[in-house]
Amino acid sequence: MKTQTINLKYSLARAKALSHYLGKEGKTIEGELLDHLDEMYDEQVPEAVREFVASQYPDDDQYERVPDNKPGGKVSKNHRKKQTETVYVNDPQIETGPVLTM
Repeated sequence: MKTQTINLKYSLARAKALSHYLGKEGKTIEGELLDHLDEMYDEQVPEAVREFVASQYPDDDQYERVPDNKPGGKVSKNHRKKQTETVYVNDPQIETGPVLTM
């Protein structure tokens, strides 16, 4: 499965606080964002297009990631093969602001 990296600039203080409180629930920022991206994909992309994408990329029907410690986490049978990218929220070079780049 090919993946697209999405870089997001967000307030460092808010990201740290969010990470802290999500961590108490066994969740991560990355996991929650992936869930929301899947919801947006299902809501915004017409069903016919989703079916076409699924037929063209059969291994892409469910992304591979290690689940958060919550019920209903999405995991494929090959989740150990996935290489993950770590986002460091305390990177001093990261500027704040609501910018989404692709």
